Amino acid sequence: MSIFGEFKINGNELVATETGAVIPLTSGFARDAWRIASFVWLINGLRATRIVRGREPRARISFFPKKPRSYYAIWPVCQLADVKIVDDPDEADLHFYFEDREFLTAPRVAPSEKPAFNVGCFDIRKSVVSRIFEETFGYALCVDPRTHQGDLVEKSESNGKHDGRLVSGPIGAPKPGYVYQRNIENTFDGVEHVDIRTPVVGGKTTPYVFLKRRSRDLRFTNDNHRVDLAATDAMLSREEQDKISAFARSMQLDFGGLDVLRDRTDGRIYIVDANKTDMGPPSAMRAQDKLTAMRGLADSFAAMVDDALKQ
Repeated sequence: MSIFGEFKINGNELVATETGAVIPLTSGFARDAWRIASFVWLINGLRATRIVRGREPRARISFFPKKPRSYYAIWPVCQLADVKIVDDPDEADLHFYFEDREFLTAPRVAPSEKPAFNVGCFDIRKSVVSRIFEETFGYALCVDPRTHQGDLVEKSESNGKHDGRLVSGPIGAPKPGYVYQRNIENTFDGVEHVDIRTPVVGGKTTPYVFLKRRSRDLRFTNDNHRVDLAATDAMLSREEQDKISAFARSMQLDFGGLDVLRDRTDGRIYIVDANKTDMGPPSAMRAQDKLTAMRGLADSFAAMVDDALKQ
């Protein structure tokens, strides 16, 4: 399986052909690519062991309109959950909507009447995420840039752009296709910015979160200098987890990842992004932590699959 088959090289950048997301071709990229490949080989080894032992899969699943490559989180999760990915939807027990698009005017039609995951999650634009967040949590992320006084964050509606920047309000002419959010001081120490990447499976939080750490000058990029695995219960209260689960259900996100920020000034959490085609595990994590995280996700996914097949 080609790891980078859905990208093209443009000068010193790697560009995702479907979303337009840009990844700089640096020494750090080469390091991350090697880490991803190493983890894929490990998962393939575990899968081969299962096949040699003649272990039957828990279920068979087909993806539509496209199949995930090995650098997407759902791929190792399926392997570890004993869920076999098949090309023919007629052979599948379940379906999974998988497409790197943040917006459709209507949901895709599943190949059959069998259970299907993420079908209802077809609009994850940042304005939608902000609206559902406010409805669920009772306080706002977005601000009116024409009246807001002081710093605010300007970022594209689209996923994967990592183009956020601080601007000063009020702004007389907001940019079309952009959202404006409050400036969240998501630091524990006032220096290092920390995103709490929160996986959701079956519309619920899972045992682990990823603490993605960045320096202040790289806070809006995807350049993590370190990623730590942490217990969800240690980072989020039970009430916060319940609201995150309610948010995921409102988004109809059965499997994906949320970017959660905790504001140092008011102590509250904010969901700033939702991803239904989550890549992972993060390359900057330790190898053992990657396996622990994916096994935790696989256990949650296996339970979701079992529940779906009982219906």
